[in-house]
Amino acid sequence: MNSTDLVTNVTKPFIEDFTIGETAFYLSCGIVGTIFNSIVLGIALRYINTEDKPRQIIVINMTVADLLMCIVYMKTRPWLSYFNPELCHPYYLIIWTCQMCSCLNLVWYYKQLVNNQNRIYFRLNVDKLIYIQFPLHYYQIVTRKRLLWISAATWGGLIALNIALVSFLQVKGSCLMTVLNPYVYLLNPIFYVVMIITSFSLSALIYCIAHNLTHMEERQRSKLFRRLFFLFSSTLWTFFTCLPYRLLYLFSNFCGEYCRNNAYFFATTLFFRLLIVGIMINPVITIWTQRIYRLRLVRVFGKLRENSSTEVLMVSNRRTSEMPPEHTPLRCDM
Repeated sequence: MNSTDLVTNVTKPFIEDFTIGETAFYLSCGIVGTIFNSIVLGIALRYINTEDKPRQIIVINMTVADLLMCIVYMKTRPWLSYFNPELCHPYYLIIWTCQMCSCLNLVWYYKQLVNNQNRIYFRLNVDKLIYIQFPLHYYQIVTRKRLLWISAATWGGLIALNIALVSFLQVKGSCLMTVLNPYVYLLNPIFYVVMIITSFSLSALIYCIAHNLTHMEERQRSKLFRRLFFLFSSTLWTFFTCLPYRLLYLFSNFCGEYCRNNAYFFATTLFFRLLIVGIMINPVITIWTQRIYRLRLVRVFGKLRENSSTEVLMVSNRRTSEMPPEHTPLRCDM
């Protein structure tokens, strides 16, 4: 059962019935997602200079949104019916804002690809498109200060929008029994669909622009597309994990009760599970596709492994030094 049904299906009573498997699913996704998002956020805050790489501010925003989803939604979803009704409005405000923020930042989301010989830069979506269209003015347009203002405006605007949405939410006893006009909530999935399709379209446009480059050597071209594939994979992952569920929900609103059969509920449940897994895997995609996170993580594990080996060697040496010296027995057969 998913969160959309809880706030829009006002004509049918909702009975909470979580199995052990469903509880384990939400808890495992929440714990794993929290760990990986914390790793990405820790690396970004400790090792990345946003003055030199202002685009990483967008990655930080997406990571914070996913981290809050893992903590606030996934880890608490099986026990939502036990929440104090006063927490329902802040609860839905947080999860709606985080989901919207993740989708909107996907439009700004980018990865950097550098051709060292020709100094050609490619970045996914708006950031990358700006560089291709205005290469001489890119670093005047994309600055740390400007991205901080965009981030603040994004969070502020989405919080204001969701405060307006949550104000229409009526709680009937628990956070599971809520009433919200479906036409009001319809703005939510429309926002998701528009943002995801926009991001995918921009990524496809950048890929086509890169494909039409003719002044690159074959070896450089092969290297470019190999690395660009890793960049494009993050957008593809979000496209295939988030979009099907949103489209099914929109389709059911226009189709009405005729479409809400067993096949529909099976499909929505399946794609909602995929959406949850997608949020959990997002930081793994970030580490996989961005070299700076991969290298830093490898170095951290290398240091831990080296420290562990050093500790084992020190303990072994200590034990050897504490052992009493061996005495050669006297032979009596001489």
